[in-house]
Amino acid sequence: MRSFIALEMPLEVKEFAAGLIKELKPSGADVKWVEPMNLHLTLKFLGEVDPGATADIITALESACAGRGAPGLSVVGCGAFPKARAPRVVWLGLGGQTEQVAQMAQAVQTALEPLGFAPEDRAFRPHLTLGRVRRPRKGAKAPSTAPLSRALAALATAAGPSFKADQAVLMKSTLTKSGPIYEPLHRVTLA
Repeated sequence: MRSFIALEMPLEVKEFAAGLIKELKPSGADVKWVEPMNLHLTLKFLGEVDPGATADIITALESACAGRGAPGLSVVGCGAFPKARAPRVVWLGLGGQTEQVAQMAQAVQTALEPLGFAPEDRAFRPHLTLGRVRRPRKGAKAPSTAPLSRALAALATAAGPSFKADQAVLMKSTLTKSGPIYEPLHRVTLA
């Protein structure tokens, strides 16, 4: 079972993201856009997990979240990894108590290590993935991403809603041709 641990996003953030995606789509870049209702802030991607390990993962998640408050966050800007001029992942930025989120992600990772989940090899950067630029088929010419880069530059300071991220969720992800289907397996409410 493919799964991950994330903070859920409120409806107003998903609606704001949908509006930004609508503004970015006309750029013509070959992007696989995320369904806005699936937006989440990944704390730890687990990959393929034995369903029998679910109880241990839930225990680790609850332990990592124990006593943690809901971080106050806000949507701030749009950009791309590795950089706007060479976009691979289009993202929506987050501001506010991001250090609290980074600490929570580290606590989740630490709690899961004894279960065999390897630590991340890159720094945690809180963001919401809006889309992924598709790689061209071998031998095919990729469409220009310059219009997407310009659109991202115009939205670099887009300010969205402020909110409390008050639910950490163990999520099951089923991949389908029309996109992933997410099913919450366990929620932890952050005080």
